[in-house]
Amino acid sequence: MGQKLAAALTCALLAAAPVRADPVEDFYRGKAIRFLVGYGPGTGYDVYMRVVQRHIGNHIPGKPAVLPENVPGAGGLVMTNSLYNVVPRDGTAVGMPSRNLVTEPLFGNDAAKYDARNFGWIGSVSSDVATCLGWRASGVNTLADVTSREIKLGGNGPQTDSAIMPRVLNALIGARFKTFNGYPDSGAVGVAMEQGELEGYCGFTLGSVRSARPQWLEQNLVSVFLQMGPAKHPDLPDTPNALDLMKTDADRQAFNLVFGLGKMGRPVAAPPGVPADRLAALRRAFDETMKDPEFLDDIKQSRIDFDGPTDGAAVEALVRGLYATPKAVIDRVTAIRNTLD
Repeated sequence: MGQKLAAALTCALLAAAPVRADPVEDFYRGKAIRFLVGYGPGTGYDVYMRVVQRHIGNHIPGKPAVLPENVPGAGGLVMTNSLYNVVPRDGTAVGMPSRNLVTEPLFGNDAAKYDARNFGWIGSVSSDVATCLGWRASGVNTLADVTSREIKLGGNGPQTDSAIMPRVLNALIGARFKTFNGYPDSGAVGVAMEQGELEGYCGFTLGSVRSARPQWLEQNLVSVFLQMGPAKHPDLPDTPNALDLMKTDADRQAFNLVFGLGKMGRPVAAPPGVPADRLAALRRAFDETMKDPEFLDDIKQSRIDFDGPTDGAAVEALVRGLYATPKAVIDRVTAIRNTLD
């Protein structure tokens, strides 16, 4: 009887013991998370952001609502500054910064008021390979076309990808790009190309074209005449990669500083200072989302590239590696970037 009584008492005590609370779940229950992106609706980053936004809340403890928020301006810089300096640092706001903005502080851009090493990197949805597109009707179809005459490209601002990439390519491979800035986003550049106002654009990824303007590819309206990444896009095996055109180690270092960010093609970040347990929960939720069958089906339906996600720790390591680039390489790229269009 003694053993039975002891067992009964133990069961009773266990039943009466309070369930240990999950502070992260308690924090997020009933709350909403703002998911910011620095471009307008329908642009490449916006499409990726919304696919993640529709699913990640199911994997965050407490299942908070996740609300999309477009904060366009200065090629994504307005949103990135806001994510670093303005939004609450409690885990109720995350964003998808443009990958090219990660290294802006290295180049002395006073408008970039952040240190990317301090963001809470959650992960990256997919690797990206930047491309240069030509509008076929304008006669821009091959790399030879852009080294033989001046080509009118659209840009979103003098210190955005769409303006910097052409300058770097002018300096490293002898392209003759002339960028016309002032277009608010890639969507506006696309309209200008369709209207014959521009001859091309450098900065669109293949995934962005597929999601935002699939008819360009389906109707053979554009030529993808150059790609820029650590490796070729698997769907562009015959398109030259600018990395293969570099002649010296110095050129390759400069190229990698500008285009190596493709590995974190669609990054997601929290502001600095988010409590460690909440950041860890957001990272786990991101990793689980990337394997969620409903998310993967949504990616397929959205017709965007999904070359394999990168976890938060790997993104953080990539950022720290870029910030360790030798000063001589940074100075060279800075000089190229500051060349007048």
